[in-house]
Amino acid sequence: MLIQFQVIIAMLSLALLLITFELIRKERLREEYSILWLFTGGATFIFSLSPEFFLSKFITRITGLYYLSAVVVMVFLFLLLIVLHFSVVISKLTDRNKELAQRHALLELEFKEFKKNFPSYKTLSSERD
Repeated sequence: MLIQFQVIIAMLSLALLLITFELIRKERLREEYSILWLFTGGATFIFSLSPEFFLSKFITRITGLYYLSAVVVMVFLFLLLIVLHFSVVISKLTDRNKELAQRHALLELEFKEFKKNFPSYKTLSSERD
């Protein structure tokens, strides 16, 4: 049972790595954000190869955690921090998008008023096209 679970986790982590690389290649994911996903996929893959070693020796030396449930909580907190980071990034982008839409609407309004005040501009712009 444990071997099957290890194989499934290894395949999922490799799929995460391949999807991340594909998103980078298609320029749908920026490199600065992909580092977290590459690290997560790589760490999960390495952990799936030999979980006994990492649980009994490596992680216990670094963190002092001896129980699997404590390690699961640490992994959950790490993933929660990733989600929090991306939520902050999305919030900033939403604010910037809203600001740009408002600026665009103001410029469009000013342009319409300009065309209304200077009717000769309409003929000049249509002659150029």
